[in-house]
Amino acid sequence: MKITGLLSGQPFMTQYGIVGYSTVVLIEDEDRRILFDCGNRACSVQLKSALRAAGISPADVTDVVVSHLHFDHVGNLPLFENARILVSWTEWETAAGAPDEYHCLATCEYIRGSGRLAFAEEGDMLTPHVRVLALPGHTEGLIGLLCAGEDGDTILCSDAIKNRHELWEGLEPMTVDPEKSRQTMDRIRSLARFIYPGHDCRLDILHPEATPSVFIRIRYADGFTRDITR
Repeated sequence: MKITGLLSGQPFMTQYGIVGYSTVVLIEDEDRRILFDCGNRACSVQLKSALRAAGISPADVTDVVVSHLHFDHVGNLPLFENARILVSWTEWETAAGAPDEYHCLATCEYIRGSGRLAFAEEGDMLTPHVRVLALPGHTEGLIGLLCAGEDGDTILCSDAIKNRHELWEGLEPMTVDPEKSRQTMDRIRSLARFIYPGHDCRLDILHPEATPSVFIRIRYADGFTRDITR
C-alpha cells in the first residue's frame, strides 16, 4: 500500500467568511486508487498537477471517499468520472435533509445524478489494508480511513481533527457536537501513529517537534504578495 499526500489543506478565515482548502490524499493498494476528499474547486489546477506527479490521471481513480459534504472537500468531484463516490449514509441524509451553511448542495445534486453514489460505514474494508472509520463531531456523518502500516497506522481524519493545534491542544471549534468531537479525537489518538488532518500536513502524533513549518504565499489581485509561515 502507498499513501501520497497530494495537497496539504490550509484554513483561511476572512471578514467575508471561510476560504477553505482541504487535504487531499491518494491511496494505492492492490487494484484500487482511492482519493480521500478532493478539495475546493479553486485548487483543481494544483490537484491535477499533483496527480500527474504521482503518475495518476483523474480517469485512473477508482474511488473518491468523501469525508463529509462541505464545499471545501468536494469541489473537484466532476474530475473523476470513473470513480465510485463513497459517503456515509448519515452524512448524505443530513446534507439532503438538514444541511448546515457549509454543505455544498450543488455537489449533492451532482452526486445524485451521477449514478455512482455508494455508502461507506464504520468497519467497511475498502482494501485489505484500508478500513472506514465513523468520526462524528464536526458533522454527524463524517468518516475517515484507517490505513495499516508497518511503521504505524495512519488515519485520514479530515475535519475530525482539522490541524496541529486541535491535535495537541484538544480544541474542537466549528463542530456540531463538541462532546462527540472530543470522543472522536481521543479515538484517533488511540488508534494511529500518523494522521492527515483536514487542513494541515501529515502529522506524527507522538512527535510534535517533528512537525514541519507550513509556508503560505498570499497574492492579492493587485499583485501584492504576503508570505506566512506557521
